[in-house]
Amino acid sequence: MVPVLLNIPVATVFVLSCMCAVQPQGQKPGHEDPLTAHPANPQCWDSSSALLLEMRSPRIADTVPGFWDLMVSLRSSDNSKHTALFWDLARVFWDIYLDCVLSRSHGLGRRHSTAVHSLITDS
Repeated sequence: MVPVLLNIPVATVFVLSCMCAVQPQGQKPGHEDPLTAHPANPQCWDSSSALLLEMRSPRIADTVPGFWDLMVSLRSSDNSKHTALFWDLARVFWDIYLDCVLSRSHGLGRRHSTAVHSLITDS
């Protein structure tokens, strides 16, 4: 029998895929709360948060910790517009984060990140 070796990037993608496939209790389909998730790749987590801040106009926060403080406030608000904004930001964050994790696991890394940044800033 041939031993199967899993490397960290493949395991990360597998875990993230499983997280997306299982619907937590009390959440709508397609909604994964980033405030309750464990960041599988801290570098991608921070860079994705920073990229999301750069994309938003007007700026919603000046720092990454400030952004996550805002996300906590939006999620805990009773205002439906705040909740909708939270889920919109969460969706965009997950898109950027998963793209970062996948690109790093396939060796694209920084080249891919700068190409995405270029697409955002050139528009």
